[in-house]
Amino acid sequence: MGSKFSSAVKCFIKCPVCTIRLMRSFGSYDQGTEELIKKSCPEVDVESLGYYFGIFQAIIFVVLCVMAYLFFYALKVVLFYREMLFPP
Repeated sequence: MGSKFSSAVKCFIKCPVCTIRLMRSFGSYDQGTEELIKKSCPEVDVESLGYYFGIFQAIIFVVLCVMAYLFFYALKVVLFYREMLFPP
């Protein structure tokens, strides 16, 4: 799974427009997009590219949610204890 996942992420980095266009097609692959992906990323399987890129997007979403949670928790702590942290 690691090699397919990493190759899908590398393919997205090389050609993000092709990958997103392929994901938006919902299984009906455009011939030009498929050829462009095979040309720029020959090691990736076109049929599973959307699946692995979706997993990558989900991981990024979870990481961003955790970062936002930590930021707002820290903001709450600073606002709640601001007299203790910053005496007048």
